[in-house]
Amino acid sequence: MTKPGDFLLGVLDFFAILLPGSMATWLLTRYISPADMSRLLSFGPLEFSADSWVLTGAFLLSSYTLGHFVFMAGSRLDTSYDRWMKRAKASDRDKTYREADKIRKQVMESSAFTTLKWAKSYIEIRVPHARGEIDRLEADSKFFRSLVVIAAVMALHFLITERNPRIGAAFIALGAAAYWRFCDRRWRSTELSYATAIIIYKTKPPARSEKRSENGDDDEEE
Repeated sequence: MTKPGDFLLGVLDFFAILLPGSMATWLLTRYISPADMSRLLSFGPLEFSADSWVLTGAFLLSSYTLGHFVFMAGSRLDTSYDRWMKRAKASDRDKTYREADKIRKQVMESSAFTTLKWAKSYIEIRVPHARGEIDRLEADSKFFRSLVVIAAVMALHFLITERNPRIGAAFIALGAAAYWRFCDRRWRSTELSYATAIIIYKTKPPARSEKRSENGDDDEEE
């Protein structure tokens, strides 16, 4: 059964790709002449007008496709985020992380999983619906990460090609704000994952074997 949280996550992921992709498509049209665009969208001798549904479909397809490439480029920012996190949010000062890591070592002998991956998997197995807010924060961070890339490209376009320093500066400011928001939402998502896993572990009901043992001991005492 589809839950509202699943639909919300899908919409946010969709716009994290489509919206930056639409901006990239608009930028691409600045470098393609109307005549070339018409030839690209023509099938044999048949030409379509500018308001044709074909243009709409081509725009959506281009936005979706370019959005994935923007998304891939944005993933490169994860390295800079990791460096920022080590500098500003060191794990040895993060009590939530240390507690979650201690629980992970108790639950798992293998170190194949990072503490974050373990926390998300643990939540998914124990209380799947508790991941709703975590997934929403992750989707937000992906959107702003893609926005950083497209803002940088737009800034270069307006500074170099359009020679409009005001709009170029505005996109630089947008990119900086989007990067800060990306780091903030990703950090909150990580901390919430740790905290949720800790709460679930601390409040988990006793195992059935433990209950049976307790009942058996009580029967023997009686």
